[in-house]
Amino acid sequence: MISSSYSSGFKQSGFSLFELIVFVLSVAIIYSYAAQRFNGYPGEAEKANFITVRSQLQNSITLYTFTAQLNGGRDALIATLEGGNPMSLMLRPPRNYLGEFERYTLNDLPRRSWFFDMNTSELVYLIGSGEGVIKFEDGRAVPAQEIRLHIKAEYGLVEKSTGLPIDMVTQAGRNVESAAIERKFLGLVLTESVSYAWGTAVEKDDSELFAMGAAQ
Repeated sequence: MISSSYSSGFKQSGFSLFELIVFVLSVAIIYSYAAQRFNGYPGEAEKANFITVRSQLQNSITLYTFTAQLNGGRDALIATLEGGNPMSLMLRPPRNYLGEFERYTLNDLPRRSWFFDMNTSELVYLIGSGEGVIKFEDGRAVPAQEIRLHIKAEYGLVEKSTGLPIDMVTQAGRNVESAAIERKFLGLVLTESVSYAWGTAVEKDDSELFAMGAAQ
């Protein structure tokens, strides 16, 4: 049963579960169309397919989080999903998902495929050609052969009375006392373990590329 205070806050948001489902389906259709459009260009097709799957995974995470909040089980959901396998939330994982591995050799796994690394609790995508895909580590931009993602709970500081982010309030020129600030759960996100860029020329200056990755 939803408490009266939560129900009141939910109504004020003007957002229903039906609207969320419609949004998720709309995004899935758009990305599926984009993936088909780039079929004639192998590199672009792989990128579009990766973006499609990642978007579907994030939509699944958001939907489960939203449903758990309605049922009052948010904390249990966070404990279950943070660091978990996002593929387990999909009704039907993509065909190129290989499963969960504790022991594996990367060279033995097919490229352009997904798998869940049980040792690091990361979802891994093995890049096909690897053209134009770089990662940012130790202050350098280097070619990437894989992209690693994980589910992470995000929190932010908000003003208690308005629910607005503190940075937005301070940018408006208002000072907020510490007693009027609270830490709020913002949601579960599928984020990169190491920042990457897809479609950026590796020939660019390393410092410039690293700055681009840090800004993402």
